[in-house]
Amino acid sequence: MSRRFTGNLDLKAVPICARVKSVILSLSLLIAAPRAPCLATEFQVRSADGTEIRGEFAANAPRPQVAVIFVPGSGIYDRDALLGKTKTPREFIFKDLASRIQARGVATVRADGRGVRYGAAADQYLDNQLLATRTTGTMSEDLAAVYDWSLAPDGLGARCIVFFAHSEGMLHIGRLADRGAPAPALIIGMGAAMQSPVHIMRWQAAERDAYSLELMDANRDGVIANDEVRANWRRTPSAVFENLELLLHPNGAWRAEDIAAVRAAQMAFYETLKAEDLAHADTDPWPNADLVVAAYQWRKHFFVDAQPAAASLARWKTPISLHYGDQDSQLNPADQIAAASAHLTAGTWRVQIHPGQGHTLGDHLLLGPINEAIADTIADEAAAVAESCGK
Repeated sequence: MSRRFTGNLDLKAVPICARVKSVILSLSLLIAAPRAPCLATEFQVRSADGTEIRGEFAANAPRPQVAVIFVPGSGIYDRDALLGKTKTPREFIFKDLASRIQARGVATVRADGRGVRYGAAADQYLDNQLLATRTTGTMSEDLAAVYDWSLAPDGLGARCIVFFAHSEGMLHIGRLADRGAPAPALIIGMGAAMQSPVHIMRWQAAERDAYSLELMDANRDGVIANDEVRANWRRTPSAVFENLELLLHPNGAWRAEDIAAVRAAQMAFYETLKAEDLAHADTDPWPNADLVVAAYQWRKHFFVDAQPAAASLARWKTPISLHYGDQDSQLNPADQIAAASAHLTAGTWRVQIHPGQGHTLGDHLLLGPINEAIADTIADEAAAVAESCGK
């Protein structure tokens, strides 16, 4: 499929990497001045349905050897990917990580999600009409357009591509593999989905709390006393809701039958939620017309799409580097590793579990910033691709 690219390859624009821009909604935030000079400019591409996707690339020279494309997870994100409550610089997680990668001489490509107007005033930042067209299909097509532009001689013209995916972003990359896109040189995942959307939604809705309670059983006697809950709850996924009272048992302790009852009750809730969501038309705005995140098709795929991301990625035989925090609030790292083991060829992937880190590889269970040492490790992994690119 031909695409219309509009990028400034002679890099005459004022370097974006030298500016600080205000960003509003997203689940992301970042950076001090970059540690090495970079040239950056905006680009525009047309997605398959004609929607214009905007973003910025930073490169030290035209036609870079390696470029890293950033792929965000669930939520409304612009190119900087704000994932934090305070909007301090390092909470712009993509901007922060991109500055580290650029400092190693590697180009970066970051796009705004459809429906986001980067740099606009708060009341103009979101386009509800475009947000309502966000489906798994259009998200995949938007990413494909950016990928095509990054490789095309009349686009960025990068020789090798590295994908950096957070969370649901890995599902979008898997769909590129399903549609026959060329294999990238490397995929790096941060709290990345390797299971199917169905498995992840079921865990979040019906398994997370029971799993968390079992983690609080410090003495492993099968009884979780409320004192154990108070001492350990903040190191479990359910702490993301910041509600200790809901985790305390009214009679002072949780036993196996109590936890089984929690699972049963939450599974019933999951089934109710599933029925309610599947009753909507795919084109309805989710969650509603006043606060639009996506089309209901996107929401519904978490109840019907049983294709593991790992099975899709296996089509490529691309090296994959996975990073998980052992206190991830959004998915169970052990389940993602099991999915990778079941579908990926041994020797093509590796995993690092980071103690005390959450979904975004920081101290918070969900939010950024990324731990600085881990961010530098990821930047080093991306830069190392230059040694093998084209060989």
